[in-house]
Amino acid sequence: MIKDLYENEFSKMVGTFYSDVLGYDVEVWYDKNISQECVEKNIQYFNHLDNGFLESICIAIKRYYQAYNQIFPDLCDEIPESILADFEEEPTSILKYLSIGTYSLDEWNLIDTNIPVLHLSGGCAWSGDKGITIAAKNNQLLYVGPWRATCNIWNNSMKPSRLDEMFNYATELPTTP
Repeated sequence: MIKDLYENEFSKMVGTFYSDVLGYDVEVWYDKNISQECVEKNIQYFNHLDNGFLESICIAIKRYYQAYNQIFPDLCDEIPESILADFEEEPTSILKYLSIGTYSLDEWNLIDTNIPVLHLSGGCAWSGDKGITIAAKNNQLLYVGPWRATCNIWNNSMKPSRLDEMFNYATELPTTP
């Protein structure tokens, strides 16, 4: 399942796998002490996401696009105007505007090896060098927004900063009356 596996200069294991969800190869990075079996279980989880959960990820990606388009409309002029109409017909159509490059798996406790996680990062057509990160744990979407190197998926006690919350489109922001 993982092709061309090697250890990089940062002591991370790196390889590629084909993403059924995205339709192209994605690079996987993981700590050496995480078993390949555990990594492959997470890849299988990603490749067989529940349709409802995949749709919730796409809805969050749409919120990210809409917010970015509202703040920087001139940077979004090359995006086809049909992006939102296409989304209404088929929510997963928004995935074609992403170029996910990495699926990262960081160290976690042995008791957590059966909890599936996503930590996807890459580019998206509308945000230039800001990119996109998607993080989820156990079918709960935690973060969708500008690229982040770390997401602290396993630290439930750490409160995100106000800035992180402002640019996290995983949950709909409350509207003021």
